[in-house]
Amino acid sequence: MKSISLSTLLLICFAFAKAYTAQAQSDFKAVATYMSQTKVDIKLDSAKTAKMNSDPMYKQIMEGLSKPSNQEYKLEFTATESSYDEVKELATPKKPSNGISISFSASGGVASTIYKDLKAGEYVKRENIMGKDFIVTDKLPTFNWQLHNETKKIGNFTCFKATYVPEPDVVVEEEKEETEEDKEEKIGLLDMATSDYDPTITAWYTPDIQVSNGPGEFHGLPGLIVEVKQDNTVILLQSIEMNPEKELKLNKPKGGKKMNQKDFDALQKKKTEEMMKNRGSGNGTFRVISIGG
Repeated sequence: MKSISLSTLLLICFAFAKAYTAQAQSDFKAVATYMSQTKVDIKLDSAKTAKMNSDPMYKQIMEGLSKPSNQEYKLEFTATESSYDEVKELATPKKPSNGISISFSASGGVASTIYKDLKAGEYVKRENIMGKDFIVTDKLPTFNWQLHNETKKIGNFTCFKATYVPEPDVVVEEEKEETEEDKEEKIGLLDMATSDYDPTITAWYTPDIQVSNGPGEFHGLPGLIVEVKQDNTVILLQSIEMNPEKELKLNKPKGGKKMNQKDFDALQKKKTEEMMKNRGSGNGTFRVISIGG
């Protein structure tokens, strides 16, 4: 009987190990809960303070912005796909008696219902503009993460730091004469909310869970993203259940007008500007879109 050489034996063991790892990844599934908190630190100068004191509606908006906004999300995922959605009990803001309410949408698609296919590099998400649903389908964004040696303990996980600075969007607009109303808009809500805006996205990921995924659109690190901070919003893992017995709901969002991300962003910008110009009506819901983005 011929003996098996050491190199042949190692090759066989490696093949079995690789097959076992592939099988383990194909069987892997988990459910994670994240908490998102957005808090805007607004610094008022004398002009903004005077406007707040003279305009009750403006004052209420500013007071609403100064309070932290908390939202809970659930991420159901395998090694190659995931579904991320709000926990509805915390998703709807209370509406005060005068008809004005304020809520936040964090950037990076964090506040969206989103399905990600990591293998295909695509996502499908449900967005909403003033009560109308949209289904946005596009390629997953590329995050050119810079990995750092810095670590910290989050829960039971040892996490590593990564940062990413998005390239600024360049918008070319036709020059036009600026009216007094336009000038007043520049001292508006979004400018005040982002006066100290830092574009850096800071993530903490754990190699203990070898899935290149995370909350919202975030992905692309050598481990699950446990915490991510973008400007005024922090999303933190609260709990995770590995390989639950129940089946995961990894369905693509449906029910809304279909478009790509570029067209949706243009429409969202247009509608937000219209809302800001019409905010003097005294009623409505103010949803601050893409704070930190």
